[in-house]
Amino acid sequence: MKSYAIVFTTLASVILSSNAALAIAPYKKVFDAAYVKTSENAEFQAAFKKASCYTCHVKGKKKDYLNAYGLKLAEFVEGNAKDQIDEAKKKGKDQKKAKEEELAKAFGPVMKKVEAEKSPNGKTYAEMFKALTLPTPAGAKSIRTTPTVGAK
Repeated sequence: MKSYAIVFTTLASVILSSNAALAIAPYKKVFDAAYVKTSENAEFQAAFKKASCYTCHVKGKKKDYLNAYGLKLAEFVEGNAKDQIDEAKKKGKDQKKAKEEELAKAFGPVMKKVEAEKSPNGKTYAEMFKALTLPTPAGAKSIRTTPTVGAK
């Protein structure tokens, strides 16, 4: 009976984490290059530096909690980026670097898609970034319980 519980728990963990698009350094760099460095606004740059991963994630929560912006991004990201990088790392530094570059290249178009989406404040994300505003924790949910992650 215990073995069934262990198998079920393990299987559930794998299924629930399979689409988790958790933060990785390449995603942060792509966001920074697209919105922060191009703004030339010191306050916005400082706000992003302070927010860092919390541009998409929620401070004080597990990493699988994303704000509304992070959830929208996760809808369009294929698979679990961290797992992909970890797998490539096993094959060597060059493979890891190549995977990070591949993921970063794919992330730019994802951000562009999400720009048109409405944020919880009613503005599109493009309007928010143009107004030098970062996403808030509004609409935060765990991606482990959000069935649409990675579905589009």
